[in-house]
Amino acid sequence: MNPRHVDILRRVVSAASAPFHEGAVVRIVRQWAEARGVDFARDAAGNVVVHLAGRARGGDSPGGRWWLTAHMDHPAFAATGQRGRTVRAIFRGTIAALYGPGERVRLHAPAGQVTAVVADKRPAGIAAWWTCRLMLEAAAAVPPGTIGTWDVPAFALRGRRVAACACDDQAGTAAVLCALDELAERGAPAGASALLTRAEEAGFVGALAACRLGTIPRGDYVLSVEASKAHAQAPLGGGAVVRVGDNTSTFDPELTAHLWAAAGELARRDGELRFARALMPGGTCESTAFCACGYRAAAVCLPLANYHNQGRGGRIAAERIDLGDFASLVALLATVAGGGGEPGETSAALRRRLDDLFAQRRALLEE
Repeated sequence: MNPRHVDILRRVVSAASAPFHEGAVVRIVRQWAEARGVDFARDAAGNVVVHLAGRARGGDSPGGRWWLTAHMDHPAFAATGQRGRTVRAIFRGTIAALYGPGERVRLHAPAGQVTAVVADKRPAGIAAWWTCRLMLEAAAAVPPGTIGTWDVPAFALRGRRVAACACDDQAGTAAVLCALDELAERGAPAGASALLTRAEEAGFVGALAACRLGTIPRGDYVLSVEASKAHAQAPLGGGAVVRVGDNTSTFDPELTAHLWAAAGELARRDGELRFARALMPGGTCESTAFCACGYRAAAVCLPLANYHNQGRGGRIAAERIDLGDFASLVALLATVAGGGGEPGETSAALRRRLDDLFAQRRALLEE
């Protein structure tokens, strides 16, 4: 695994982020872009747009350019008020009702991090969010808007396993940066583009805004990069997943076939790279939103353990991914974003194989 990519992963997943409060991740992306000489911009909704130098922007494109997309937020607390050592907060993002009370929270206050314990929570009336009372373990000022994350390791690496507070989807964001970093290192032709969205955990708000703003030109291809709940057909260590669909929809079949063909070629060239093709029904990803808004979209993901920090027995735990899966994902993203063929070529090759098969055996229909 490229040590530079491990460092990018560490920095991005360690940043405190919440829906509508993604500033720490944005700063890391901006710093990376400036160091790499990569174009950095933000659309009117605050989504981040990065391009390798020379990429045309805006308007309808001729079609066929891939955009790597990932979201920068993770379910977390946002403080709304304070009285003494009691902090009121809203938990933005989905989590089952049995998780939270009695768990420790790390509040990222301006004067420094402080810890608190969740005293209670109740439905907030906004999707599946919760309003909570957090009891500070020491006196501190916690102004409204302060982000609170679960008090689990921000980043820990043991062998091939990464444990972190926020792999979903900050590990996806890191994978996108690593793919572009790899292309920039190779001096690959300009053209690779990425959209890093806000507030996915609040119902795809950033992605939906990008669709309305035309941030991604119509006719371009969208490739959503996620960390999705692992299952028997897509376990940790089983490889990066070409995701045929999520809990809500299936994705563009031609784009998906192209991704799977690219993954197969990478695996043949490098035995260390592993891939799986699977439906990942543990949640709904941004490709569903992009498809619903008229884009051609596909998806890839990392298998994820302890989805949304939900560990065994109703206890909070660090999310976990496999570093080999991450390396395979970065390789696939770099291949696709770097111009590794067109989806139409994959479909045409399949049609030729089917035509040949029919020509060989059609006479048997007359027996």
